[in-house]
Amino acid sequence: MKMNGRLPKKITRRAFLSTSAKLAFGIAGILLGSSGLFYYGAIQQKKREARMTRTSELPGNIVKIGEMEALKALQGFEKVAYSATIQDAWVTNSVQGFVYVTKSHTGELLILSPSCTHLGCTVEPATEAQRMKKKELFFLCPCHGAEFDKVGDAVGVVVQGLDTYKPITAGGNVYIDIALPIKRT
Repeated sequence: MKMNGRLPKKITRRAFLSTSAKLAFGIAGILLGSSGLFYYGAIQQKKREARMTRTSELPGNIVKIGEMEALKALQGFEKVAYSATIQDAWVTNSVQGFVYVTKSHTGELLILSPSCTHLGCTVEPATEAQRMKKKELFFLCPCHGAEFDKVGDAVGVVVQGLDTYKPITAGGNVYIDIALPIKRT
């Protein structure tokens, strides 16, 4: 069959085997390389977890919230203060703050940011009198009256619940990364 007036070039057995071998070695290289990267990532994760047990080697943005057993036994909520030293290039900043630790509806550990999602004021626990008036009320923003329930969901004024932090467990302790609050939608 002629195409554009030229005959297709015949491939020799040697050229076919050479091309096939190159293709096979290329695919094997890609598979081995991606497996190596996966293995390297797993090793690095293990090293990070091992460092979590040695608090002197923790990055400044990772703070200890408490012991897992004590937090699992938690009834209601607890205000947990933290202090951190964050190194940003050549500048060192001391950070002090707190979070509210409670449990989700399913009993999972839930760590809430105390910053109101309206304007960033610090929310406070509602008083017993305020809770009697509104059963689901648990936290109240003193600035504009935003209301949140026990798990940080908005129940009045604002539509966005309190931000949360992902608990990191290592060595029987619970840590959070204060630089990575999880925004609620």
